[in-house]
Amino acid sequence: MKKIIILTFAVLLSLFATAQTRRADTLFCKWQYFKAAKLYEKASIKHPTQDVYYKLGECYQKMHRYKDAQVAYDKVNAIGHYTNTAFYLNYGLMLKTNERYADAKVAFKTYADMAPSDKRGLFYMNSCDTIVKDHQFDLPITITAVSALNSNSSDLSPMLYKDGVVFISSRKADGHGSKVYSWDGENYLHVFYAKKGKGDTSFGNVTPLESDLINREYHNGPVCFSKNFDTIYFNSVNKDLKGKEKRTLKIERNKIFYAVNKNGHWIDMKPFQYNNDTFSVATPYLTKDGSRIYFASDMPGGYGGADIYYCDKQGSLWGKPVNMGPNINTFGNEKFPSIDSSGDFYFSSDGYMGYGGMDICIAKNVNGTYAQAAVLKAPFNSAGDDYGITFIKEGKIGYFSSNRNGGKGDEDIYCFDIDKDSLPCPITASAYVIGYKCPPKQKQLAIADTVIKDTTHNYIMASNPVKEDNTVAIEKIVMRIPFDFNKSNIRPDAARILDSIAKVLRKTPGVSMTVNGYCDSRGTFPYNQTLSEQRSKATVNYLVSKGIAKKRLVPKGYGKTKFLNQCSDGVVCTDDEQEVNRRVEMWFMPAKAITVSSVESSKQPR
Repeated sequence: MKKIIILTFAVLLSLFATAQTRRADTLFCKWQYFKAAKLYEKASIKHPTQDVYYKLGECYQKMHRYKDAQVAYDKVNAIGHYTNTAFYLNYGLMLKTNERYADAKVAFKTYADMAPSDKRGLFYMNSCDTIVKDHQFDLPITITAVSALNSNSSDLSPMLYKDGVVFISSRKADGHGSKVYSWDGENYLHVFYAKKGKGDTSFGNVTPLESDLINREYHNGPVCFSKNFDTIYFNSVNKDLKGKEKRTLKIERNKIFYAVNKNGHWIDMKPFQYNNDTFSVATPYLTKDGSRIYFASDMPGGYGGADIYYCDKQGSLWGKPVNMGPNINTFGNEKFPSIDSSGDFYFSSDGYMGYGGMDICIAKNVNGTYAQAAVLKAPFNSAGDDYGITFIKEGKIGYFSSNRNGGKGDEDIYCFDIDKDSLPCPITASAYVIGYKCPPKQKQLAIADTVIKDTTHNYIMASNPVKEDNTVAIEKIVMRIPFDFNKSNIRPDAARILDSIAKVLRKTPGVSMTVNGYCDSRGTFPYNQTLSEQRSKATVNYLVSKGIAKKRLVPKGYGKTKFLNQCSDGVVCTDDEQEVNRRVEMWFMPAKAITVSSVESSKQPR
C-alpha cells in the first residue's frame, strides 16, 4: 500500500508539473515571459528536464536577465547533448554576454555544426577572439554612473532638453508606473525630466515630464526634440487592438507620435504617418534642421530583425521610409540612432562582432555618405546591452545607457568624458572603435644592409643591395605608408616617411613617382575604391606641401585589391592583419641611383 501511495503521489506531481508547463507555454506564446518564468521555475523543481530548463532560460533571456539565463542553460548543457539546435546559439550568446568566451566558442561551434547553412555560428565564434584580443588595447577611459538619475528600476535613453535631460524609466512616480509589464514584470516605462546642475553628473529632482499626452498608460519613450524644443517625437504603446485584430495580431506594436509645445504645454498630438499595427516603428531621432527623421523598424523587407530607416521631410508630410543599407543594418537588430556634431552616425546593434548584447556602433560620415559601421571599444561597450548615446561636447563628453554589471538598477545611465590630458593619446568617441590603438610614437627610419625600413612596420623596403658607392637602384624600392581604419589623413609616422621621400625628390628633380592607394578587405567595393583614391590624393597633397611639383606625382586608387596577406574579401582578420593592407605604395620612375644617406635614418649601412 505504501508503494502504491508513493507511486500515485509521484504521478500526481508529474501531472501537476506537466500542467504548469503547458500553462507556461501558453504564457510564453503570449509574450508574458515574467509569468511564464514563474511557472517554469516551479516545474523545474518538480520535474526537471532539458525542455523545462531551456524554456526557463529563454524567458530570462527575453527579460534581459542574462546571468539567470546562463544558469538555466548550463543545466540544459549538463544533462547532455540537446537536440534543439537553437539552444546552442542562445547558450553561446549568454556565455559571451557573461564573458565566458572559451565556453561560448564551444557552444557557437556546436551550433555551426548543427546548422551549417546559418553563418551566425561561426560569426559569433570568431567574435569571441576579436573581443579578447581587443581588450589588450583598451585605454584608461573612465565612465561614471549618473547616480542622480539612476534608480533601482530601469533608467535609459537620456536626451538633452533645455537646461537638463529627459530619459525614460520604469520607476514608480505619482500618477505613473502603477501597472506591470507582463514581458519582464517591471512597471511600464515613462518619460522623466531632471534639471542639470553644475557638473555633467549633477542633476536636480527627477520628475515625470508633465504631459498626459506623452506619459500615457503603457510604455512611453524614448523621445527626441526639434532644435528649439518646440516639437517632441516619442514612442508609445497603446492597448487599442480589439476583436479580430487582437486575436490575429496578439500584441500591440511600438508607434511614433509627435506633439508641439505651446505656452509650456504639449498639445496637438498626432501619429507618425508610417505607424502600423503589424510591425513596430520605434526609437526616433530628428536631425537638427528637422529635415530627416531616423527610426528603427521590423517592417518587411529589411536585412534582419529591426533595421534603421529614415524619412525626408516633404512639405508637411514625410517621404517614404528608406532602409539605411548594409553599412548599417545586419542580420540582427539595429536601434537607437543618433548623430554627433561632426555628422557621424551612431546606433546600437547585436549583429556586429561586438562585446555581447547590444553594442554602440558608429558609421563615419565621409562626404555625405555613411561608411561601413564599426563597434566602439570598451568601456563604451560591455558584455551587456549598451545603447542610447548622446553627446554634450563634440564627441568628447556625453551619456549612454547600459545594463552592465555593477549598476544600480536593470539599466543605468552613464557619463563618459574623454576630454582628458591623462589619456596616452587624444581621441574622440568616433575614433575609438574595436581595433583602435593609440598611434605609435614617431619612429626613426633605419637602413640595414638591403632594407630601408620603419623599425616596426617595414614600410620602406629595398630589394637591391647597397653598392660600394653607397647608392641603390631606386626602381627596386617600394615605399609604403600606413593609414588608420576608414581614414585618409596622414598619420604622424607616415608623415616622417613622406618627409624623407620629399627630401629625396628635391635632390632628384628628374624623378617622378606613382602613388597607389589601397584599402583593407572590409566594406563595399565602391566605397573602398573612393577611400583608396582619397588616400592616394592625401599623400600627393602632403608631398606638394613639401615643395614637390604635383606633375611629378601620379595618384591612383586600387580599392580593396592587391592584398599583402590572407585578408581578402570575406576573410576574418584582426585589425593588425588588416592594417598591412591599409596603405599607399610609392614607386620611383624612371630608374635612378640615389645615395642611401639621402634618406633620413638612425643607422648607417653596414
